[in-house]
Amino acid sequence: MSDWSTDVTQTSARTASNWSADITYTPDLTASDWSTDITQTPVRRTPSNWSNDIAQTPICTTSNWSVNVIQTSVSSTEVSVSPLAWQLEKNGKMKIEVINSCHYVIGDMLGEGTFGAVYEGSRLQDGFKVAVKYVAKTENVEYISIPGHSKPLLLEVALHILANRGPSIPEIIQLLDWQDQHDHYVMVMERPSPCADLFEFAECHGGSIDEGLACVVMRQATQAAYMCCRRGVLHGDIKLENLLINKETHEVKLIDFGCGDLLKKSSYKIFTGTDQYCPPEFKEKGEYNGKPATVWSLGVLLFALVCGDFPNVDDLNKINANNFYKAGLSVECCQLISSCLQQEPEQRLRLSEILLHDWFKVTDVENLKTV
Repeated sequence: MSDWSTDVTQTSARTASNWSADITYTPDLTASDWSTDITQTPVRRTPSNWSNDIAQTPICTTSNWSVNVIQTSVSSTEVSVSPLAWQLEKNGKMKIEVINSCHYVIGDMLGEGTFGAVYEGSRLQDGFKVAVKYVAKTENVEYISIPGHSKPLLLEVALHILANRGPSIPEIIQLLDWQDQHDHYVMVMERPSPCADLFEFAECHGGSIDEGLACVVMRQATQAAYMCCRRGVLHGDIKLENLLINKETHEVKLIDFGCGDLLKKSSYKIFTGTDQYCPPEFKEKGEYNGKPATVWSLGVLLFALVCGDFPNVDDLNKINANNFYKAGLSVECCQLISSCLQQEPEQRLRLSEILLHDWFKVTDVENLKTV
């Protein structure tokens, strides 16, 4: 089982899962610049004196991945809820949490951070497996207004709703229910099973995975990133630890919108994701744009999956000189990595073009031309 604690120091290509939402920049009021895809409805930020520098914990470990399960619609009705779960002791008894009139059986802790914790759970009415995430509030937690909701929503909740608005996207984790309380908030999400994050999954395969499997994973990760952007959401922290994979079916789900924000046309001045995935333009100029930065993170993700480590300076120099090759990798794979990891953002492959790359078009991986 993956240790979803935010306090664990990771090694190799592992990065500490950053479920933080300490975002202080203010994006434009438009939700997206995917003008060729869909017209986005503007969203509005609401000033607040609550802090959102919340260290959050990922949800992992179990659900049936069924697309036929009827989910409870997302609700925000204010009802009484028990105190923070991580402050309670079960004392050998079944603990029931009531969230918006729906009863959940709370099980073992999946992970814990400074300000919150995630527990395994199940919906009492039908046994559907869920993850229940509790997050304590401090100062300046951010709320935004989005269409379809009369009151401003917590930023993390709003991003979940926006990312899943429209036709169902199986590659994005589903928010089933949530509740905002005075000193904390609770989120109920689907709980895939059997699952691991991609770092743990790669470690079980010797640190890296073969191209055929990497292609399956990257197709889904890219689709999740693309649909988030298309729906006006910048995930902000795409990495191995924030992608869950079903060990049996190899279905992938993107989790943790704690570092996310609304996608905007103008640049961001603060990077809240993980350093190993930080685009070079932010390190050099202190600003970046959402979609090129997302493409960079996907390039790092692919490199880590097939190479078992992050690209070093020598790798990046070869990439920018269009001379990057790795023994055992196909020419197409190396070309895709190079196209995503160009130092200049405008030289990178567009997010909408990644799935059109030759690497994804080759159905028989054995026919790929290896270096």
